[in-house]
Amino acid sequence: MKFKFNISQQLGLDLDKHIAIDAGAGTGKTAVMAERYVLHLLSEYQRAKQLLPNGPRVPIQGQGSLRSPARERSKLVEWKGLLPSEVVAITFTRKAAAELRSRIRQRLITTDTKLHSIKPGDVEMLLGNLEDAPISTIDAFLSRLVTPYLDILTVQPAGEQIADVRSPMLISETINSAWRIRTVFDADEAGILGDRQGFIDARNNLAILLGGQRNAEIVLGGMLNTSLFVEETKRTIKQKSADIGIDWRENQIIASEIILDLISKPAEGFISALCAELRSILSDWLDVYLEHYQEFILDYEEEIGSDRTRFNQLVELVRNIHPDDSIGQLQWFWLVVVCCTSKSSIDNKAYGHFPRNRLPNSDGWPGGIQTNTKAKLKKPQIAQVTALATPLIEQAKSVLNSNFGRLAKILGYSSFTFDPRINVAYLPEDSTLNYTDLTNDLTIEAPTGRTRVSNELQLSVLRDLLVVHKGCQQILTLRKSQEGVHDFDDIQRLAADLLLAKCPEIVRFEYPTDVVDILDSLGSEPWSDEHLHRARDLIASKYPEWREDFERRVGILKTIRQQYLAFIVDEYQDTNPAHFRLLSRLWGPRKIVEDADQHGPWDPTICIVGDMKQSIYRFRQAEVTVMRRTVENIKRMNKIEFSRTNFEFRDLSYGRDPRPRSGVEHFKAKITKSSDLPKNAGKWNIVELNRNDEGDPVLSQETVDSRKYGHIDLTSNHRTSHDLMHTLNKIFNDVFDDRHHSLPGDYHAKPQPLNPAKMEAKYGKLEWLLPLKTGDANHSSNNELFAEDNPNPIHLEHEMIAMRLQNLLQGTPCRIWNPAKNSYMTLEQPTQLVEPNDVTILIHSRTHIGDLINRLQARGIPVISDKQGQLFSQPIVENLMSALHLIAHPDSKFAAASLAKSPIIGLTDEAMTKLFTEHNESENWWATLRDNSPSDIVSKLLTHLANQLTGHNVHNILNDILDNSDLMFAYPEDSSRQNAEQWCNLVYDIGIGCGHNPAEIFAQLEALQELGNKGPQASAIPSSGAVKIMTVHGAKGLESKVVVVSGIFQAGRYDANITTRENVLVTPEIISGRINPWPSLERPEDGLWEFTKNINSAQNQAERRREFYVALTRVENHLIIVGNSTNKGNICPDSGLLRFNSKPWDNTMGHMWMEGLRSIAHRENIIDSPWIKPDDIGAETLSEYGSHEISLNPVDVYFNAQLGSKSIKSMAIYHSPDCFTDSKPVTPVEKWHQIETSMTDNLVAPGPTKKPRELIHTVRLGANTLDNSFQCRQHHWPNNLTSWNQHRLQKLVAKPNAEPLESNELPTPIEFGLMMHRLVEISLDNPSKYNAPATIPLPDSWLTEPENELTSDKSIEIVMAEFGFTKLDKSSKKRFDTTFQRMKTIAKLVDNGLTGQYAKGERIHDFFAEGLRTELPFLYNHKVELETSREVFKNSAMVEAAKVVNVEVIFDGRADLVIAYTDSSGRGYLQVVDMKTTGCLHGFNATNPDDGTLLQQFSGNLYDKTPSTKAEQEILNKYKYQLTLYSQALEAIEDAKPAELRRTVLPPAILIAASGRSVEMSQEEYQQAKLDLAEQLLWIGELVAQPQKPDEPGRMTMEHALVCWNTGIEPQQP
Repeated sequence: MKFKFNISQQLGLDLDKHIAIDAGAGTGKTAVMAERYVLHLLSEYQRAKQLLPNGPRVPIQGQGSLRSPARERSKLVEWKGLLPSEVVAITFTRKAAAELRSRIRQRLITTDTKLHSIKPGDVEMLLGNLEDAPISTIDAFLSRLVTPYLDILTVQPAGEQIADVRSPMLISETINSAWRIRTVFDADEAGILGDRQGFIDARNNLAILLGGQRNAEIVLGGMLNTSLFVEETKRTIKQKSADIGIDWRENQIIASEIILDLISKPAEGFISALCAELRSILSDWLDVYLEHYQEFILDYEEEIGSDRTRFNQLVELVRNIHPDDSIGQLQWFWLVVVCCTSKSSIDNKAYGHFPRNRLPNSDGWPGGIQTNTKAKLKKPQIAQVTALATPLIEQAKSVLNSNFGRLAKILGYSSFTFDPRINVAYLPEDSTLNYTDLTNDLTIEAPTGRTRVSNELQLSVLRDLLVVHKGCQQILTLRKSQEGVHDFDDIQRLAADLLLAKCPEIVRFEYPTDVVDILDSLGSEPWSDEHLHRARDLIASKYPEWREDFERRVGILKTIRQQYLAFIVDEYQDTNPAHFRLLSRLWGPRKIVEDADQHGPWDPTICIVGDMKQSIYRFRQAEVTVMRRTVENIKRMNKIEFSRTNFEFRDLSYGRDPRPRSGVEHFKAKITKSSDLPKNAGKWNIVELNRNDEGDPVLSQETVDSRKYGHIDLTSNHRTSHDLMHTLNKIFNDVFDDRHHSLPGDYHAKPQPLNPAKMEAKYGKLEWLLPLKTGDANHSSNNELFAEDNPNPIHLEHEMIAMRLQNLLQGTPCRIWNPAKNSYMTLEQPTQLVEPNDVTILIHSRTHIGDLINRLQARGIPVISDKQGQLFSQPIVENLMSALHLIAHPDSKFAAASLAKSPIIGLTDEAMTKLFTEHNESENWWATLRDNSPSDIVSKLLTHLANQLTGHNVHNILNDILDNSDLMFAYPEDSSRQNAEQWCNLVYDIGIGCGHNPAEIFAQLEALQELGNKGPQASAIPSSGAVKIMTVHGAKGLESKVVVVSGIFQAGRYDANITTRENVLVTPEIISGRINPWPSLERPEDGLWEFTKNINSAQNQAERRREFYVALTRVENHLIIVGNSTNKGNICPDSGLLRFNSKPWDNTMGHMWMEGLRSIAHRENIIDSPWIKPDDIGAETLSEYGSHEISLNPVDVYFNAQLGSKSIKSMAIYHSPDCFTDSKPVTPVEKWHQIETSMTDNLVAPGPTKKPRELIHTVRLGANTLDNSFQCRQHHWPNNLTSWNQHRLQKLVAKPNAEPLESNELPTPIEFGLMMHRLVEISLDNPSKYNAPATIPLPDSWLTEPENELTSDKSIEIVMAEFGFTKLDKSSKKRFDTTFQRMKTIAKLVDNGLTGQYAKGERIHDFFAEGLRTELPFLYNHKVELETSREVFKNSAMVEAAKVVNVEVIFDGRADLVIAYTDSSGRGYLQVVDMKTTGCLHGFNATNPDDGTLLQQFSGNLYDKTPSTKAEQEILNKYKYQLTLYSQALEAIEDAKPAELRRTVLPPAILIAASGRSVEMSQEEYQQAKLDLAEQLLWIGELVAQPQKPDEPGRMTMEHALVCWNTGIEPQQP
């Protein structure tokens, strides 16, 4: 075996079943995926080959360019494994995709061809196919699927991917557009479809109910940023509505039963028993007082004059109200809580039930029980009542505060507030607990007292949110279309249309409504085509006119499914429901008929890889539940297939490692079918299901069964040292324990102990930086920050991190507090130095990242952060913005002041005051600043910059500022440099879209700046020699020797505030907007909001736990935890112990850390552990953490961490700066002094003038751009010199003289051209089989014989299948037959024409062909010799930096066809022939060419090579420079050969497919074209050599503009 895998990894290689790999951190999943992919390619015996036919196996373009001869490699159609094009590999990031592709490539390169019994060239063949294989992100894969079919998916296909910085601006503009709409006509122009007045009404309602337009805009922005969740919510609502018989539409009110069902579902398993237990306890408690009814109850009622008391309400609830449904029981439970708890306690979520063991007497609602002092009973009787009642109260409290009790309170409050079903008969009318219901009929004046949003109003707002969200999406879609851009959401929607996951939007308003409803009814098994069967039956019976369109779409889905035989999906835990739905649409049967799933519902072999504990991308709308459900589906699919299929090479008692074993052939010639293969004959490695990775028996039958049905756990960790891994396992056991769940759900991860595989590695290290201000003068630190009275806790942590890393990198020993000696104990000297790039600091927020960076840099620690907050808030960027502001607006006084104060100019405050006192305004502040500059150097720089203000030199000006000003001296850090580069790139990207106009660039940057946190973020690539600062999300998938996890006691503390600040909560289950018509008043109580908030909070909490897991598992050897719940502590004067009160906020990582340490001590009964609470000892389960007074001896913990067996033995706890040897940090003043010194030292006297360097520039151009640039140099200017993207402008102007489409029965011209080119490529005959061997030898690729004839039906059907045209039933054959017939007609014309006859070996014009090559790749380098100087501004003057001696203009591409000829004298020739399909579609007349298109018509002999009509001459002229370039490329190839092997290159020709004629340029035309081409390339070379020198072209005449316009945007047919 080439690769050594453990047992779990081998099970993951099994190709005989679907596989779900649950891969813990550091378990080598990428290696398994790469190996599995390669085995799909090399294995004949696998499920996919056994059950499925091959996909459409046609050579990829350029197949002939493979170096190995055809005889040394297998034919694609005969390849016994899968091809790369048949295996889909999905990764989470582009970087991961590139890494996976690289691993696969490396693995293929090392393939033992003898072991696999394959030909020597097969590896090269697979590698050649690998480049175009679908190994990508899900977004790139979906884009790949959609692109060929855009014409049937959308009317206006968008061009390019929207820029990241443009997307939030577009959303903001969309919302602004939505508020500008006043009439239905405005709505129509904005792009809203459907009920436009309904949109306006809903928008206006939201503005009122959400507290104004601004609040409503925030809500809509939040929804547009989570559109996928919104779509999932609508799917959930629609499905639940259908379950109760309601056909719900988005513009309709949702049935309240659906909301109540969502609320009650989490309680269904326990609420009945919980209520029964509480009822029993309360009944006994009531009896205690009812036995003395007169003394405790009646006397009290007489005293207050009312029987409306809490006690009587409890009697009513316990004795008379017995709900039997979950909602009723939840509300019953909640009302019990209300009776026994004060409102203030409820509002604060403190839930102090039965205060002082009595019912509360507050909120205008009397308790109803007489006090003991007033009760007319003897003291012994009162004592007896108290003795009986108190334990019952404690029991009731225990039930109310239990885990189920807490959950019941949350759900009970939500359901009762949403839709109260139980009457509170004994609540006084004047009690403050009474509500005023807010309904749709709101009054102008705000009500007084407590308010509640009625369910009628809640559901109305939910409907309005969905209506307005959909309208905003439609506005956004139109705006993106107008700009010619798309985003991933657009691709996803188009993919859903293509794969028929819903009704395609392009026909939604054309298909009958009932058909649309069926197509939109994709169920919970999205691979199923049941909805298509129902739609097909309905269309056949009622709407036959739509049958052809529908069947064509179904046929495309079938074609796409046929392409893929296996899927490998990585990081599956971060898949969102929409991605799962789209991928699984490809897993359905190839035959879309009702009995298609003969072997099972899934056709391709599926492998998902992920770790539910690492699902941390919920903000990107990923859901961990998707993986959990898919794992169960995989097991179910395997069970189905096992019962229906029986492979001879599959044994269900074992797993199979399909890698061939040495000495056993893989593709034995005598084995022709799987039944010939002996079972368990030693051909492969059989993997036992009941063994763990160490080979020991697995005790759990559940694990064995899971493996049998495809669920494989990878648990051998190859990353973290063994003792540290054991410690983390114990902590994670508690982190993922059920006791921490606030709501039940399948979004909670389960613990998965990882087995350390690095047993031979050194012991790990665990440290805790626990900053404490002890407040003791005898132990005070000299550190200035720690000496402050009230320092920022975050800053204390950062200070400790900087000091610890300084010692760590210097190899300096640290100290820990020794209570026994009341002093510090020095630890041993580190034996190994740590390099800066070995350290990664993980943070949960970038809010304070600047402080951390500054403290590290102050101690000389090189540091860099992947992201550093908002880009525009970075100091260097702020200064560059000032410069750009003045470039855009030279008369702006504000811009001049900002620039003058910056390091670019550096005026002092005094100089600034003098300048702006003397100059109040200026038309050109550049000149004014130059005249008042502080030095001659700055003056010369400003002079140079001012001279460049004309034209579009904004980028040159900014570069000169960075290169020649003091800006980089002021901000010398590498991160600042990268921030500047990032900003300059942003300026350039924006400039491409607006002609590099500085005013427009600055305006767009200002708009981005206003987006705040939603705008561009400062990012930098960590350098190899620096400490890396990253968020946990950024570090996912990475590892580091030393990991510092900071801020854990803050991480998660403010989650609730963050998620609700947009006043909208969007979950896959439900959406809620925060209703508040009167912002100045207290918010009304809202059951739907409360429920949604609690769902969202529970899911956030679950994700935060997974994030903690990801953070800790990045470590290899050395883990440093940072933080504490308090920075206040003391040193005990008697014992010397460190003491502090640990009270971490719930749901923070710090709480998880403390609970993890506590649970280890509890589980292993370590009673001396400082982490265990006194009441934990002997307790069966742990209570809430609350607070804990910790007394700590750092020396004891250092020598015995008390973390149990196999765990890490030592934990170093550093609480003070005195624990470290501190080098004094550099102060800001000292830093500036260093900068000044550096600047002074770098000043050197000018040396002798050096000879300028000679440069050779290269520029790549496309051959198809040459003819356009010849016709119009103004067209070449914006595209190639200023890189101005004209696509947006072209989208806004209609193309003149657009050819109308006469019928939808034929493909588009471009698509038809591609199809005909493909047909010629694979089926054009080869003359080598008719004629004698070539007079001058030709490569084998020129002599390849096609498998089918050009005009054969099979060839045409193969090509049509590639483009989605398939034979279906009779109703859908019309378009197929029309296209097929046209292709056959054109193929016959080509076959009968001059080129076709040469291909058949005929001698014509004294020439016969010896061979030919289709799609010939070429690389042509045209050298333009120049001698021009390039000057730069340096040392305050323009200096000659280099001489450009030549420019190499490089063209690469493929020539359609090259034919090798010989004449009667035996001389050899080559000719480029380029086929054009212009005139082959609309207007083409197959029976009478004279009545057809102009290019059908010709005069004279069919074989005559001279143009016979004006149309033939025009098409030859149109492409003459492109053809000339191809021919010159051939000449260059021939010139490189020995003289005796050269062939003469003939003038090029165009094959006019509409007539079959081949017309060529004359020798004179060809020579003149070569001269013209050389002149044009000289001009292009001059532009490249001196891009700043040429003046911008002047304004074109209208006549010229029309020529340029037609040339520029008319689509070029192949």
